[in-house]
Amino acid sequence: MPIYEFRCAECGAVTSELASVENIPETVVCKCGGNAKRIVSRPSVHLSKSSKVARLDPKYDAMVDKAMRDTPAADPDRLINRRGDIAKGRPDP
Repeated sequence: MPIYEFRCAECGAVTSELASVENIPETVVCKCGGNAKRIVSRPSVHLSKSSKVARLDPKYDAMVDKAMRDTPAADPDRLINRRGDIAKGRPDP
């Protein structure tokens, strides 16, 4: 069921009402007692996580890349540098 918005002619307050598509009210009673007429409001769109990520500003990609460059995991030689430890083998128990 969609949510419809109404603006009061008396106080100017905007209220929301949940109504079925078959029974769309043209006016509702506001909290102040005045009549509120239905107004056009923007639609609500729900996006998946992948859609949200795709809509991010490309400058954030550069920021993430720069931050990752400074981490030890980004060093391509990190496993080669550990080979000395691996070559020694395990100590005998």
